[in-house]
Amino acid sequence: MKFSLRGARRTGAMTAALALSTLAGIAPAHAHDALASTSPSDGQILTASPGRVSITLNNPPNTQLKGSNIIKVTAPDGHTVSSGDISVSGATLTTAADIDHPGKHTVQWRAVSADGHPIEGQFTFTFAGDPASTEAAMAPSVSTPAALATEPQGPETQASTPAASQTPDNTGLFIGVGAVLLILVAAGAYLIGRRAKAASGRTT
Repeated sequence: MKFSLRGARRTGAMTAALALSTLAGIAPAHAHDALASTSPSDGQILTASPGRVSITLNNPPNTQLKGSNIIKVTAPDGHTVSSGDISVSGATLTTAADIDHPGKHTVQWRAVSADGHPIEGQFTFTFAGDPASTEAAMAPSVSTPAALATEPQGPETQASTPAASQTPDNTGLFIGVGAVLLILVAAGAYLIGRRAKAASGRTT
């Protein structure tokens, strides 16, 4: 009975060891490559065009099948800005990209692992625009006041208008003086008439 128990224990231990070694050998065969980093990084905001987009895997990709590794960069309006040609340096895959549209860009990539298994994914980055280009685009609007200043007639007309409005209006003064003169003439005529009437009464 004791011998049977010992044998069963030995058999179980050997089976477990064999299973562990088998799993250890299978695990590396099924471990596929993965994305390690991107440039630009996911969600990054750029103020200058990088001119290229790249991804880096944890192992060099399989490059035996042409066209199997892909990096596609799409502008905000939906058109493709990447060249389509992929260069591989070690574990890094790179494509040229003419990024000149401000806004969020989408990068879709696909690579083949060293074991032939394809992996894929996507990320985004935002191009905020080149500040120098923005200032140059605003230059015509800044020069507009200077262009308006070249018209000579505007300032002269504006300068002459206040001078004309400052001319004194003496109409009221003339009316007042005339009224006073009429009153004085009427009063004088009245006094003269009374004196003449009084003088004619004494003579009679």
